[in-house]
Parts: sequence; C-alpha cells; structure tokens
Amino acid sequence: MSRRWLLTVALFCCARLALAQDEPELRVCQTDPGKYAYRIELANLILARTAERYGERRITPRQGVDPSQKRCLALLRQGLVDLAYVPPTAARLRDFAVLPFDLHNGMLGYRVLLIHRADAQRFAQVRSLDDLRRLRGGFGRQWGDFALFARNRLPVVGIAHPENLLPMLAKRRFDYYHRGLHEAWQELQANAERYPELMVEPSLALVYDLPVFFTFNREDRRLRQRFAEGLAAIRADGSFRELFLRHFGHLAKLARLHERRWLPIDYPTPPGLPPRDTSLWLQP
Repeated sequence: MSRRWLLTVALFCCARLALAQDEPELRVCQTDPGKYAYRIELANLILARTAERYGERRITPRQGVDPSQKRCLALLRQGLVDLAYVPPTAARLRDFAVLPFDLHNGMLGYRVLLIHRADAQRFAQVRSLDDLRRLRGGFGRQWGDFALFARNRLPVVGIAHPENLLPMLAKRRFDYYHRGLHEAWQELQANAERYPELMVEPSLALVYDLPVFFTFNREDRRLRQRFAEGLAAIRADGSFRELFLRHFGHLAKLARLHERRWLPIDYPTPPGLPPRDTSLWLQP
C-alpha cells in the first residue's frame, strides 16, 4: 500500500468530515428509538447546550433495523457517520477518539436473568459462579460482552439473530438469558402474551464493568471537544442527572439489587478507564 494512496485516503476522510460539520443532521447509525432513546436524547441535549458556540445540529431517531455495531464502527472510521455510543475495547481506544465518561453510570454492568418459570427452583439454589456453571446461558454471539462467557467458563449457546433468544428460552433450549436492568422487564412486558412462561429470576444479579462511551472519528476533534464541553455543562447544572433519572431512576427499586446475590463476572475492560460510579442511582 503506497504512501501516496494512504495520504489520499486521509485527505478524503478529512474533507468528508469538514463537510459533515456544516450539516444540521448529526449522522449516526444507531438510531432505533426503541433501543437508543436515552443515548439519542442525551446527545441531543449536549448538542442543544452547545449550539450557540458550535451551531445547530441534531440526531433524528428513525425506525428500522440498524447496522451491526461492527458495521457502525467501520462507517465511523470512514467518516460516513459522526458518532457511535459503544463499550470501549483496547482496539477502539486505539482507533477512535472517545469521551471516557460512562453514559449509563455503571448500570449496564448489573444484569438480571430471564428464565423459564419451570426453572425458578433451580436458580434459587445458585449461590456462586460455580453453581451457575451448571446451567447454560443464551446470548447474541455478535454482542461485545459475549466474550464474558468463555472468559468465566460459563456454558453458552451463541445466537446469530438475537430476536430468536426469547423464543428459544421459552422452548428451554438454554436456561437463562441475561439482560440489563433497562431491558429485562421491558422486554418481558412487550412479549407477555407470546411468552407468559418467562420471568425475571428474583434472587441473582451478574455484575461486571460495561461502560458505554461517546466515540468519534479520530480526525473529528471539534465534535469530540463539543461533546466534552456540553457534557460538563449538563452535569454541572443538573440536567444530566434529571435526564438519567427520568429514564432509569425507577430501575434500582424495581430490581431490588441489594436483596440479590451478586455474582462478580470477570470482563476484559481495557486498563486505565475511570472507575465505575453508580452513586447517581445505586444507594447503599
């Protein structure tokens, strides 16, 4: 690969980013309001708070199927989108610019288990990770935290199409499917008529570090700076706290985390990240 070709590609990407900065639409490929409503609203709050200095820009949520996370990051690297909100990895920290603040305040690392009601007594006997290893999980094999199963020697069925996870659990093809606090009850409620035999297991929680960061093309320093300034402003004036608690404040009470047995999970979070801070929502 010639040096001239690399320079041409770099100049092309920079020109594309410069043109995009004049567009009112902030380009993202994670636009599904069912999955990303909070992250989109947070980004739009930051953009609104910084509009006087940087100009009007906004993300427009859209219905439909988003590309895979891998594809979104490829588009971000090419300058075809402006922003992604993803968990950090060593490769992502190397290849992209990130804002190292966890958008979910540690909440994504607390997971409850969706199970079949017929298995409730089996899970009531689980006291440790060794006990959980006698059971088999199901999970999307393309998801970033799929690696935690092998790393923790937890048997798993990897599913290519995540929409099949609930029907497979209902058929007892595996024993549990772990979900975030913001996902578990919502997904069961949305599918209550189809899968009345499923429930949230009431006594266990998996715990590991899974921050989500705003992630940018490395060349788009202006956008990263804009988000850094806007995030600092909304944290200082309380509007970040208000937004977070409006979306998620009820979940700690609903999950009754302090009444559950916490099973710590080893997860390969890159070193040097800020420590998990749950003080906004998880009270001792």
